[in-house]
Amino acid sequence: MLTWGGRWKKALDLCEQSSEVLRDRCTGVAWELTIANRYKLSALLHMGQLVEATRRVPALLSAALEQGNLFGAMELRTRLNLIWLAADDPDRARAEVIEALKSWPNEGFHLQHYTSLHALTQIELYTGDYEVAWKHVEGQWPALEDSLLLRTPAVRVEAMQLRARTALATSGEGRDTGKLRLAEKWARKMEKVNMSWSKPFATLVLATVAQQRGRAAQSRALLSEAAEIFERADMHLYAAATRRRLGEKLGGERGQQLIAEADAWMREQKIKNPEAMTRMLAPGFRNGPVFLIQTVTETVRVIV
Repeated sequence: MLTWGGRWKKALDLCEQSSEVLRDRCTGVAWELTIANRYKLSALLHMGQLVEATRRVPALLSAALEQGNLFGAMELRTRLNLIWLAADDPDRARAEVIEALKSWPNEGFHLQHYTSLHALTQIELYTGDYEVAWKHVEGQWPALEDSLLLRTPAVRVEAMQLRARTALATSGEGRDTGKLRLAEKWARKMEKVNMSWSKPFATLVLATVAQQRGRAAQSRALLSEAAEIFERADMHLYAAATRRRLGEKLGGERGQQLIAEADAWMREQKIKNPEAMTRMLAPGFRNGPVFLIQTVTETVRVIV
């Protein structure tokens, strides 16, 4: 439950301890080890520790496949799908989800169908195929609601945030006012959930809504606030993406600095395409003045 509450570091520590006990002192605990790994790796992803997550997943996935552990393999291929996007390999990311779905029952709508939906939608946001991402979410939203999974606060917040992202990505930069209202509604609902990570999610959505409504100063203020709350919640990948967006909006020397710092942090986590990662995590910021920033190795064209 610590991961649901956003206590990522504590959850990671306890999962490491429990995994050690299960491996060394117990037998017949494949399911328990899978659950421990699930929450352990989820904590790493939320903290943005993609280097460590990427180091662990291949061996765990190979073991799960060798053991015929469909549940474990499904979790790794869908919940941990972000590692392949970090490697800038959306084709591999998509193939892993599709392969996982082939071995999972089609009847009903399980948590595994939700994690597959989440992964596929993020892949389309990453590649810029926004309409496909929107169709993924809207097409399966009724089944998700009927499944009662949204009664779980963690799933509800994550799903609303995903739906808001796709709405903002496909809003025509604010021309579709209906989608802006929907995104704002979901943000207000997220604000009411008592979790450390629901508030920054909501604030980032509201910053995008403000930007698309032409309220530049409000958008910059909300981006700054969201980045700070993400940092306090130990969600450093989202903090980096949010600061990158803030840098794009600020422009000038300070804006260039924020973008360079965000890109440097992402590259430390072996994220090959910071721009695409930011597009996935914080879509809806497009079209505006263009300025050039000079990094150590390259010149980057940035849209603000």
